[in-house]
Amino acid sequence: MKIVIFCGGYGTRMWPVSRKTYPKQFYPLIKGRSFFQMTVSRFKKAFKPKDIFVSTEEVYISFVRKQAPEIPKENIIAEPERKDNLGAVGLSCAIIERRFPGEVMMVSWSDHFISQEMAFLQAVSAAGEYADKSGLIVSVDEKPTYPSVHHGWVKTGKVLSRLDGHNVVSVLQHVEKPAKEIAERLFSSGDWMINTGYRAWRADVMLSYYKKFVPKMYAGLIKISEAWGTGRWEKIVKSEYHKFEKESVEYGIFEKLPKNKRATIPVEVGWEDAGTWELFYKALITPKEKTIIEGGADTEIIDADRNLIVGQKGKVIAVIGLSDIVVADTPDGLLVCKMDKTDKVKDIFKKLEAEKKKYVE
Repeated sequence: MKIVIFCGGYGTRMWPVSRKTYPKQFYPLIKGRSFFQMTVSRFKKAFKPKDIFVSTEEVYISFVRKQAPEIPKENIIAEPERKDNLGAVGLSCAIIERRFPGEVMMVSWSDHFISQEMAFLQAVSAAGEYADKSGLIVSVDEKPTYPSVHHGWVKTGKVLSRLDGHNVVSVLQHVEKPAKEIAERLFSSGDWMINTGYRAWRADVMLSYYKKFVPKMYAGLIKISEAWGTGRWEKIVKSEYHKFEKESVEYGIFEKLPKNKRATIPVEVGWEDAGTWELFYKALITPKEKTIIEGGADTEIIDADRNLIVGQKGKVIAVIGLSDIVVADTPDGLLVCKMDKTDKVKDIFKKLEAEKKKYVE
């Protein structure tokens, strides 16, 4: 099985730290390490570097090479331009299938916390094994600990198999980022899991779905695949990738798949997404520590609690009489936001991108 780590996003909901030229997945945000470094380190506990691939944009290759030099250069799959993850996933499938026909690949994201790493890696291996023998798309999904409105949810069905102590179960339904009332109902029902985005599939099987549901993109992927390793590669990948539609793989493929083509392995491995400052905060709090400070800034706190404070060394940040807020400070940007409103940071990013571009570059 090949692991493909996707790390091409801007991280717009974690501005002002995350920028176009220095997105959050590469920023040393967690005790001097980046999310990307943490992800690579996690998979190296069970997989060799030669079996770890990275999907990113061309402009971020330097980050990958600097932060994970052990990954072979030929394992970096670079998008020539941003096209959302339907194109990125398709490109990775085409290259994996070209180099390793019939191989299983596990899609991983680069901005997650996982506290029980070995248990997670065992589930990943089980998902790959079942995907290989069944031809199904097999995800590794986390039992919810609260009624999240930031994630997708999947309803589990009957047990299909048992591998290495893990149940493989059918997927009956998928709900993407539900409203609060719906999330509370799903949480209380007990038979829904949080969709983590970790999925294993055979590359040839996934390409067959591209052929069926997005045939124009599939035709381009085949041309790219045939050009791999030749002198035509750079020209072909740029010309064909430019034609791809901007779409997510969720809408382009998964919404159209019959339910019997998917399965999941439910886990409890301490998985947490860090897509917003609120999720980042929730991943780091402990029963004893409710105020989280990252980045090295000196802090002074009076009559304040349950806050996230992010700032660089050489500055003092003081918070007085405020709780449940985020303070994220950089040399040219400052965010002060209620904890439960951090999903709106992406709107600030878009507004700055349109009106004051230099603050998001």
